[in-house]
Amino acid sequence: MIVILSGITGAGKSYLKKHIISKLNFKNIVIITTRAKRIGEVEGVDKHFVTEEEFEALKEKGEISVPFEFLGHKYAYYTRDLLSDQNGVTELHYSTIDEFKKVAKEVVSIYIQPNVDMAKKQLKLRCLPKAIETFRLKEIKEQIDEFESNKKVRDKFDYIISNDYTDDSLNQAVELIKNIEERRYVSA
Repeated sequence: MIVILSGITGAGKSYLKKHIISKLNFKNIVIITTRAKRIGEVEGVDKHFVTEEEFEALKEKGEISVPFEFLGHKYAYYTRDLLSDQNGVTELHYSTIDEFKKVAKEVVSIYIQPNVDMAKKQLKLRCLPKAIETFRLKEIKEQIDEFESNKKVRDKFDYIISNDYTDDSLNQAVELIKNIEERRYVSA
């Protein structure tokens, strides 16, 4: 089973993902990107950082799935990770969930309902170039409006949870996934 965490920038996807990995022993499904590494990011943990040429070579060999572009950079997943029998967790923009589900074996999609003020604060902590920060702040509003007004977007998700960066939020997310996993074994 692969758990997809989705939500606006700063909603806490990485925050929750780290706890799911540590508490439930899920594999981190790491995305591949041509984006430059940010300060503090670790190769193979946060992302797989590749050049444009390396990305295209992986694509030609058929080793990647769900390719997309965002802010001028390319992203994708290793197909082997999406087909693995090991439980995994990843972060994903809602616009690519349908493509992801076409490749991955078993997917549970979770939308993280954000505390908007906290999400904006988390975004500012990233120390992005001003133009990108401004774009991402605008994007937060647009994505929240899209989620709230578009039933087709909401229907992409199996569950909606809240995150306010507290232990309660973490525990609720971990318990939800633990319960899903237990139901899978009972019905198998």
